[in-house]
Amino acid sequence: MIAEGSVRLLTQDDMPWDELVPGAVLARTITAAGTTQLGGGYMKYEEDADFGPWTLKYDEVLFVHEGELEVIQNSQSTIAGKGEAILIANGTTVTYRGRKGTVGFYVLWPFDWNK
Repeated sequence: MIAEGSVRLLTQDDMPWDELVPGAVLARTITAAGTTQLGGGYMKYEEDADFGPWTLKYDEVLFVHEGELEVIQNSQSTIAGKGEAILIANGTTVTYRGRKGTVGFYVLWPFDWNK
């Protein structure tokens, strides 16, 4: 667990990549660091892939480092490219759509993977 008042560098290599859906993987680096209120880590699309519909139980920020990420809510599309981010509010139902080669970082607050 990360101690209060400390600083920790997070990298893509901190955790193994877990498959979210075929073509999309996650490395839950913030979760592994042991913070109590934040969840998150790296996301990578090895192929074009969709995930959802999914109803969030937390606020989420998705930052795109490379590629393009689309979030669809009620047939409305929000697309973020390199250097852009998408903010999604708790309780929103969305579908995530990533393109092959997309790499990003996501942050969830508050999170609990078991809820």
